[in-house]
Amino acid sequence: MKKSKQSKIEFFFFKLFINIFRIFPFKFTRSFLAGFFVFGSSIFDVRKSLAKKQLKTVFPDKTDKEINKIIKKMYYNMGLTTAETYFGNSKKLIETCDVKGWEHLNGAVDNGKGVILATGHFGNWELAGSYIASHFDMAVVGKRQRNKYFDNYTNELRLKDNIIVIQKKNAFRPILKLLREGYIISLLMDQNAGKNGVLTDFLGHEASTFVGAAKIAIKTGCPIVPAYAIRKDDGTHLFICEEMISPDGYENNLDDITKLTEIISKGIEKYIYQYPHLWFWVHKRWKGFKKARKI
Repeated sequence: MKKSKQSKIEFFFFKLFINIFRIFPFKFTRSFLAGFFVFGSSIFDVRKSLAKKQLKTVFPDKTDKEINKIIKKMYYNMGLTTAETYFGNSKKLIETCDVKGWEHLNGAVDNGKGVILATGHFGNWELAGSYIASHFDMAVVGKRQRNKYFDNYTNELRLKDNIIVIQKKNAFRPILKLLREGYIISLLMDQNAGKNGVLTDFLGHEASTFVGAAKIAIKTGCPIVPAYAIRKDDGTHLFICEEMISPDGYENNLDDITKLTEIISKGIEKYIYQYPHLWFWVHKRWKGFKKARKI
């Protein structure tokens, strides 16, 4: 089957699924999808074995029972996030959110050079973006998904929340342009960068980490604000903005880029240790460390 035809069929069933569940109250859909993700992971190995392997590597002292509990909560969070993203009313969801450290983001914006928001696949990062976009000009950098119809559908949802989407490929110039216009640019910093990254320590193991935030900040002088989306036990959200990181004093060389990248990466690491169930353990984070550039 041709790729384009397969994508159309997949998207047809996705839309059918969306339309069916829009009949039901959001509260039911949210609960159903959370349970469905957990149930599905128990029946099918949707990278569950990978998640377990990586968790055991990072937390060798945890028992299998503790690891399985984290995995179950991870899939539960993924189900909730899916429901909130595709069925939730972002304006109503935003009203239920708390923010800590908002003054740090405000202060960074006031610098007038734009802001790099360094974050990761943590909690409901999409809702965090919508919250910020309701206050500031906002753009996100994302990799195009395999199914272009699904990718376009998701990006249209972001545009409705006033979020500009920058395709990861050839993103450098659009990022510089929007920073000059005072935009906040969100970069996800927690995935394997392979040959495009630098070697850092991540959760106690060598990993290849993307350098975009560090390189752009050093080039433009714009501040970096680490930010994280935490789903609280009651299902509501807490968005945390850390103190801004200034690129002043860093030079555009591999040594300084790696040092600044490591600082950003360590911030993400801190929250993963604290809330392991909220991170995306199904990604092969450490796969490409041998290809990373080294000091």
